[in-house]
Amino acid sequence: MKNTSYKNKQFVLLGMTFLSVAGIAGCSKVELAQSSVTLELGDELSENVADYLQNPDEKILKDASLDLSAVDETKVGSYNAAVAYDGKNYPFTVEVKDTTSPQCEAKDYIYMQPGTLTVDDLVTEIKDASETSSGIVSCEQKEDLVVCDYDDMLQERAAVDTADPYDEVDYQESVQLDDEGCYEVTAQVKDSEGNFTDITLNVYVDGTAPELAQNVIDLEVDASGISIDDINTDDAEKIADMLHELPDFANAEWAAASDAFCGDNAISYEFEQKSFNLQKENPVEVLNVHCTVQDQAGNENEADYEVMVTYTGLDAEALLEKTGLIMQIADTSTNNNSTSSNNNMTKSDGKSNKNQNGEYKGNDTVNDLGMTDAEFAAMFDSMTPEEREAFLNSMASGSTDESYNIATEQGTISYYYDSSAAQQVFSLVNQERVNNGLPELTWDSDMASYSDRRAMEIVTDFSHNSAGGKWSVGENIGQGYENASAVVSGWMNSEGHKANILSTVSTRASVSSYVEKETFSNGSRINNHYWVINFTH
Repeated sequence: MKNTSYKNKQFVLLGMTFLSVAGIAGCSKVELAQSSVTLELGDELSENVADYLQNPDEKILKDASLDLSAVDETKVGSYNAAVAYDGKNYPFTVEVKDTTSPQCEAKDYIYMQPGTLTVDDLVTEIKDASETSSGIVSCEQKEDLVVCDYDDMLQERAAVDTADPYDEVDYQESVQLDDEGCYEVTAQVKDSEGNFTDITLNVYVDGTAPELAQNVIDLEVDASGISIDDINTDDAEKIADMLHELPDFANAEWAAASDAFCGDNAISYEFEQKSFNLQKENPVEVLNVHCTVQDQAGNENEADYEVMVTYTGLDAEALLEKTGLIMQIADTSTNNNSTSSNNNMTKSDGKSNKNQNGEYKGNDTVNDLGMTDAEFAAMFDSMTPEEREAFLNSMASGSTDESYNIATEQGTISYYYDSSAAQQVFSLVNQERVNNGLPELTWDSDMASYSDRRAMEIVTDFSHNSAGGKWSVGENIGQGYENASAVVSGWMNSEGHKANILSTVSTRASVSSYVEKETFSNGSRINNHYWVINFTH
């Protein structure tokens, strides 16, 4: 019995030993890759257990788990973590650190007017895992603006580095730059862990607006593409809009800008019609052009110019006939008084001033210049605009009532302007407008000299053919009427002239009265009055 008992005991002991060895041989060994893991703030920890173990076998990878519950990835600090396997924990440390400098967007240069420069003007789009603060830490004027080169400025790039730390007590929210010049300005962005980024760039301060100079005085526009058949309105503004849509017209550079520094001045234009004349082979329009120029710093300047536009290729006669609005004229003769006609010009003797070929013939009497009317008209037509200007100015003095006297064998001929009579015509015309429910016209002082010129011109050429100068939307002329009331009455009795006076398009007018007074040696005298009213809007 004892032997048996001994054998059984040994068996049990041997069996237990076998199980223990088998148990040890069946377990894999766990080894951490490292005892401490470093994580950059803002990054995420891996949740793959294999990343934390050294040479793990498949069994460990299958049964092991990762415990990161105590780790706060959003805050700098030291945190405990562990790999759990077969009932045991294998601890390691996670160190969350911030070693990355802030990222931000910076301009390569700044071009500004005198004023306040803030740190937000220098840096934007700041990105960092920690809280940040920023400020201007250095501002120094380098050069006067007059010695700077604008083209060089466009090639500049801001310097971004982490070379020079600054204390936050040096931070400024803004600096005041009141003097023109080039400034080197540095701003710094720093996070709560002391990481920083410096941005250094040039700031150009410009307080001088560009200068404007008229670039277009006379503009020629091809209007041959406009079909008269497409015009079915008597609205002058709509006709003007059609003309203003022409490409050559729209792209005209009305003014040129110069700037001591900036090379990229933006010029914009607004224009309005001052006058429009269809009584020529090529219609002529006068525009008031308002120009605005602005440099890249925002300095702005404005100027107004007058531009004459000639429309070529447009059938002016057909347009005038179809619209019946601009420069309306009609035949009217009352006693020895006469007003203008589009086809036939009549003077105080009731006879035509044109022959069968439509040429101006006047009469055979030699005038005080030693020429017949026809000879004088031929001379006048052969003159250049400058020569006509000089000739007409020699015959009268502006819009004053000063006389110009010519001695003849029979006596003396005086020419003078009667401004009082002209103002009476203006008042009577406005009264007619009021009587017909229309607003009064305002006096156009800019056009007054043109009306004076026209009044002198019709002495030798009773027509709407102006020798030059400014143009008007409408014109009435008259000859032989002895006073203001008579000529206005004559115009109101003519449909064409009445239409001009009662036009809803016109808003301004000017009037001239020119008197030819011939005094004979026997004391008798003859007065011949010439009247002109010009309308515009």
